[in-house]
Amino acid sequence: MMMTSFGFLKHNFSPETVQAVYGVISCAEILPSELVAAAVYMQHGGTAPQVAALADQGRLMCFHTPQSADENSPLALLSVQENGNVKAFYTVDFGSFQPEKILLRARTFAKEHAIPVTNAVALLWNDKNSCPAKTDNSSHRLFMSNDVEMIQAMTAIFKTCPAVAAHITFAAEENRVQIDYNPLWRELAERRFAEAFHRDKAPPRRKAGPKKQGKSRDR
Repeated sequence: MMMTSFGFLKHNFSPETVQAVYGVISCAEILPSELVAAAVYMQHGGTAPQVAALADQGRLMCFHTPQSADENSPLALLSVQENGNVKAFYTVDFGSFQPEKILLRARTFAKEHAIPVTNAVALLWNDKNSCPAKTDNSSHRLFMSNDVEMIQAMTAIFKTCPAVAAHITFAAEENRVQIDYNPLWRELAERRFAEAFHRDKAPPRRKAGPKKQGKSRDR
């Protein structure tokens, strides 16, 4: 898991950040599941003591744990616009849900309970353990949080490294979804898709068979 996480960091963060995260391990107990969160903070300029303190406080937990080194980063920002106000969140499940269905679910929940859509989004998806929307097949993969420091760090590195995939905006009153992709993330994702396509299409290599033995001639 540690090797996979560092492979993911290598593809999505700067070499300086990867080295810095490696250095933090020597002064703090950081789990493999906390490495990506540490990298986000350090890409934003966080120091080793600061990240070590966050790890000690449990602030790096419940973030993204890569399943493979070359997977597309699922980190994204999400903003809800309603009545002239904007509420910011982040998600670690980008690509595993349909934003339009998420907004529809939140609008329906808000109407049923007579609350703002922004509150519905927070109630439905800001907790991995208690999520009323888990029974909804369109949204069970979505995890969101409104951790201010993490949102600030992800906003700062958006479009400067491919780790943050996109910024999703819910215009609640207009029932409209806008997705602003990180061009670096999209470029990396398209390159991986092309490489996988060519790899799958490549003809299998023929195994070298045993060399034919020439018939010996009797003299």
